[in-house]
Amino acid sequence: MAQYKIRIYRDEDFETVREVYATGFAEHLHAVYLQVLKQLWVQLTLASIFIALLASSGSLLLSILGVTLVLLASREGVRFLFGQGIQLGLNEDLQDIRKSYMQGDRSCFWVAELQGVIGGTVGILSAKDEPGCWELKRISVRKEFRGQGMAKALCKTALDFVINQGVEDVVLYTSMVQTDAHQLYRSVGFRMVETFVWPSLPAKLINFMVLKYRYRVLA
Repeated sequence: MAQYKIRIYRDEDFETVREVYATGFAEHLHAVYLQVLKQLWVQLTLASIFIALLASSGSLLLSILGVTLVLLASREGVRFLFGQGIQLGLNEDLQDIRKSYMQGDRSCFWVAELQGVIGGTVGILSAKDEPGCWELKRISVRKEFRGQGMAKALCKTALDFVINQGVEDVVLYTSMVQTDAHQLYRSVGFRMVETFVWPSLPAKLINFMVLKYRYRVLA
């Protein structure tokens, strides 16, 4: 098996990095949709629609069809919100990767490359809300490159970088649906320190949890 290499981001990687991020983000659409369906208020709404259609039409088939259409519409709604979330990331630090990550020694961005193809990414920069702390961001590996230790190697590269800078604390944020990532973060030394509902109305409606992990460099 060919060995991948991890290298510092170059400007010609820009579009590929953004595509890796967007593709990885979109993978969680189904898991989020299932989270929507688990909510009691959603289940009660669907049941009410079914009962109302059955009472008004007297047709079981029409009632089932009506609920099915509502489910399809709600999935499209989740897909739309996902698109908005992807665009938010693309318009933040990934809008100008060099400006966000490649200025001086206070941040950096890496890609993992296998036979000339970028398979994974990771970035690190100073945390906005915690002075003296850095944040690990944009950890993503394409499906076809998983199972080779690429994500772990990317994380360790970033952690070695901040350790050499004398940083003592690193944080990262992930979501409740990124279960494989949780295991990865624990394996490289992160510990979960906080959970909270993402502060947006759609996230509050479905109780969408965000997990905060912390890595503390031992003296």
